[in-house]
Amino acid sequence: MTDSPDRDLIARWRDEPAPLLPVLHAYHERDGYLSEEALREIAAGLRIPIADLFGTVTFYHHFSREPDGLHRPRICNGPVCALRGTEALAAEVGGCSSMPCPGRCDEPIPVLLGDRVMIGQPGSPLVERASPLPPQLPDGATECVFSEIRSPGRATLDGYRATGGYEGLAAALAGSPEELLDSIDASGLAGRGGAGFPTGRKWRAVADADGEPKTIVCNADEGEPGCFKDRALMDYDPHAVIEGMIAAAFATGSVRGFIYLRYEYPETAEILEAAIGEARDAGLLGPDARGAGHEFELYVRRGAGAYICGEETSLLNSLEGSHPFPRNRPPFPVTHGFENLPTVVNNVETLASIPHILRHGADWYGGLGLGEHAGTKVISLSGDVVRPGNYEVPMGFPLQTLLEDWAGGAGDGRTVQAVTMAGLSGGFLAGDDLDVTLDEPSIRSKGSFLGAGGIMVFDDTRDMVEVAHGAMEFFAEESCGKCFPCRIGTQRLTERLHGGGPDTLAEWVDEVTDLSTTMKQTSACGLGMAAPLITESLLKYFPDQVTQHVEG
Repeated sequence: MTDSPDRDLIARWRDEPAPLLPVLHAYHERDGYLSEEALREIAAGLRIPIADLFGTVTFYHHFSREPDGLHRPRICNGPVCALRGTEALAAEVGGCSSMPCPGRCDEPIPVLLGDRVMIGQPGSPLVERASPLPPQLPDGATECVFSEIRSPGRATLDGYRATGGYEGLAAALAGSPEELLDSIDASGLAGRGGAGFPTGRKWRAVADADGEPKTIVCNADEGEPGCFKDRALMDYDPHAVIEGMIAAAFATGSVRGFIYLRYEYPETAEILEAAIGEARDAGLLGPDARGAGHEFELYVRRGAGAYICGEETSLLNSLEGSHPFPRNRPPFPVTHGFENLPTVVNNVETLASIPHILRHGADWYGGLGLGEHAGTKVISLSGDVVRPGNYEVPMGFPLQTLLEDWAGGAGDGRTVQAVTMAGLSGGFLAGDDLDVTLDEPSIRSKGSFLGAGGIMVFDDTRDMVEVAHGAMEFFAEESCGKCFPCRIGTQRLTERLHGGGPDTLAEWVDEVTDLSTTMKQTSACGLGMAAPLITESLLKYFPDQVTQHVEG
């Protein structure tokens, strides 16, 4: 290393766990890009092979290797924004590079300028504004994670405590970890990030696992296009996430936690750091966070733009400073997670549910769902709908009621042609299959899944082959490249949706079906398994549009 400022940058983080990402961000923000000299300083300071570091840095979208690249505008080319005029706005702004959906589908079109997220429309100036609060629900609707989010000052410690914050944690800490685990089991809470694994069972597996120290990781890498619920929770209710993580630490015996935050939420990073500082000053984090003599420390680690890091093992590799490929499983993170030790990985919405369950009881939470379903689910609704936004609905709620009654339908005399499920990963639903309820059994019966709860709406003016092409292009860009079925398959499907391949319908369908089957059966992770749902559902619901595309 050549000078003390560089040594200070590295020294600031070297003694903390997971130092690489914050060190890279510190250099990136200082210089406006990551120079070769800076990377060599970092490699030497953190004792990382320089070749490995170059490979890791270039994997991420937002670490620039060109001078002043940090400050060049990046504009969303996600499905909703592309239909709202991304190309026209990029031409007006000038000098833009595209970026995948940055979680602002409820207010397109976002432009990232350094550490500021601006919103614009063609013909209008860019403006900076806070995340929208969730829409008010009709009278009689009961919320869980959004029940207090609109309260003034809720993001501060005083405001959070004034609305019941940390009351549930205090009660839990007065009992035993086993009692807390029993309560979470009884509530029926399952992961709200997509997988739907029972939360109590995951926590119990970590509590019972051998190996120390144990870790709680909040997956806040909300990279699925069409999903923006976690941003609202962290912006307006950050202490709920912190309280949930402290409770998880108490239940499992964990002493450290990380919030892995997606790069495209710079304002959220500041909010989380402020809330963590308040909690630490109040003794809610630190040496006695889990009770007298039982420490829990919490750190924010900001990603750098990689969709695959939403997959929990890729996220763990990213935290550790290695190339963020998915890991082979088993073993699973509950026994071999961060630093190969027992680790809980939970989504933001899952953790934000915990304080409400602790405060109101397991039976209350279970009773929020409809029929046999427990709890609620936040749905991020965007696209061709009158009132986009985050809606917290009971599990088992009718999709059509959400679309038409709560969100106002497609508007302007249009009708809903199709929706995507699970952001993009669940493919399309259309026609009679829109008469589903918002729960996994109902949606899986139609060949899709609910996942993280992002739903994008497309009215009857949209070319669904064009929409499918944009979706597959996203998956091809975001494929990590570890396995060839996904790496090659997403590229070939993108080409088939853009005029490539056979020019007879039967041959085109056979080739696309073969690609899809191979990807679903042999891909290493969920990206390669989910991407074919785009073409499968396109063929299922829009055969005439496919015929026109191939033979027209």
